[in-house]
Amino acid sequence: YVVVSAVTPPTNKSEILYGVENAIGRGLYFMSNVKEKMDIFFDHRAPSIVVGVEEYKKGYIEIRSRGGKIRALTEITKDNLVYCKELIKLVNELRNLDGIRGGMAVNGFEYMATTELRKSNPSTHVIYSNVKEVVEQGQYIFDTLWNAAIPAEKKIREIEMGSVPAAEPATIIENNPEEIIKQNRR
Repeated sequence: YVVVSAVTPPTNKSEILYGVENAIGRGLYFMSNVKEKMDIFFDHRAPSIVVGVEEYKKGYIEIRSRGGKIRALTEITKDNLVYCKELIKLVNELRNLDGIRGGMAVNGFEYMATTELRKSNPSTHVIYSNVKEVVEQGQYIFDTLWNAAIPAEKKIREIEMGSVPAAEPATIIENNPEEIIKQNRR
């Protein structure tokens, strides 16, 4: 592992940065480099961090003011609903994916990730890379999760109305004619 405390990373490097100051510093550096888009996912604890840590909130606002787009993905719960409603105002699009863990962001030429998120507290370590293949893999992972997620507004409505989405009908392959007849009579 390489531990680096400098904010500006060398070219074609992957690093693990330790400490809140280094993690926030690299996160701000990462956001300042966003030109067109930032795709980010994080678990249910992170919306309180984005909304509650002024430097991060300001970074999101600055990305959008420069014309950058932000797609964010998290798990929306009744416990973080108030933060997610604030987060919707900071991003272009927010989606929900139940069970998402850790966090990762890509901005086209950089990758950042963490596994350690605590409510209202920034990460104490992050993984950073500007290696093209790492960035491409990170984008692929984000896109895969993004395509499996649902719009935040739908999840928020479900929570506020206390409804649970109806389960998709199951497809069962049955070869026994007697069982098929029995199932059709139900």
